[in-house]
Amino acid sequence: MFSKTIWGFLFRLFPCPTRVGLRRIGNPGPDSPVLVTCNFHLTVQRLKKILHSLDLWLLVADSKGVNVWCAAGAEEFNTHSVVSAVKTSGIGDMVTHRTLILPPLGAPGIRAADVRAKTGWQTKWGPVYAKDIPRFKERGFRRDESMKRIRYDLKERFDTAIGALFPFYFLGVIIFLVFFRDFLFDYLVAGAAAFLAFLSLCPWIPGKRGITKAILCDAILLAMVLTFEFLPGFDTRLFLPLLIIAMVMVPLYGLELGGIASTMKSDLDPFLAKHGIGAIGNISFAGTIRTEILNGYRVLTCDREICNGCRTCTEICPQGVWQMGQDNRAEMIRKGACTACRACLVQCETGAIQAPTIQPPKAYQ
Repeated sequence: MFSKTIWGFLFRLFPCPTRVGLRRIGNPGPDSPVLVTCNFHLTVQRLKKILHSLDLWLLVADSKGVNVWCAAGAEEFNTHSVVSAVKTSGIGDMVTHRTLILPPLGAPGIRAADVRAKTGWQTKWGPVYAKDIPRFKERGFRRDESMKRIRYDLKERFDTAIGALFPFYFLGVIIFLVFFRDFLFDYLVAGAAAFLAFLSLCPWIPGKRGITKAILCDAILLAMVLTFEFLPGFDTRLFLPLLIIAMVMVPLYGLELGGIASTMKSDLDPFLAKHGIGAIGNISFAGTIRTEILNGYRVLTCDREICNGCRTCTEICPQGVWQMGQDNRAEMIRKGACTACRACLVQCETGAIQAPTIQPPKAYQ
């Protein structure tokens, strides 16, 4: 169990599944709430730890062993997963109510309206962060604004980045161990230091994209190299390899940052799509609405004549991109903050939010 948890923490890019089905948290009864989550082992373990003092049912749905955010984005954690879990778990015989609490970061894959139509259960969106679930319950299962939005603070930055970037760091260890053994210690120190410094300072480094931030950091490191190299009587042999290794690692961290930072647009996915790489494994790039929005081929719009003012988009957007106008119709007020997660597009029940093509992708022309 412990080794599987460590694997899920350090190698989050790879599936780490656990059993689907129903879990008891505390001593749940027929009136206890039902929370839905994915079957990523680390997610289930963390939920059990955070919620151990509550009495509730945890319904684990199939996400191919991937975490909620990534699996929903790849449409592996979807409406079918939840509907199947409801129908096969026996939860209907355990509770007298018919309400599911869904993870909001699963909104790009799980369409709440379809879950209701196919199961007869009502749905609520829970807090973005599991640690807020006890407070969410105390509030009568109502979210306040802080429960709806992504913050991406220091702890979250390190938590997500370690799981996404450690495999690359580990691969570097193997390469240096085989080909550059004399510089292995330099790599271990410089690679870790660059990771810690870049992730700690990330919000304050100028630039809206991870790669832009990384290029600026590399320019500073290059200036340091040149300054020390030309200082008379200054021996750079001891730390020059450290700076050079850091200059190589920082762009790698920066390029992936947009893929792991929930508040930033992806750099790598639209780049791969633009250059004809359709998919890697079960993750698709070319031809997806998300990458076409990021590459400027599509744009999110709202038909205010169709919008019925249900506020679903303002509730489900983790970035707070949408707000209700004076006429009680949705309007996008923070276009620059949109990461093209598609949650609003998937959840809009009237079809008012669309992503029309404004420019055919080059590959289609």
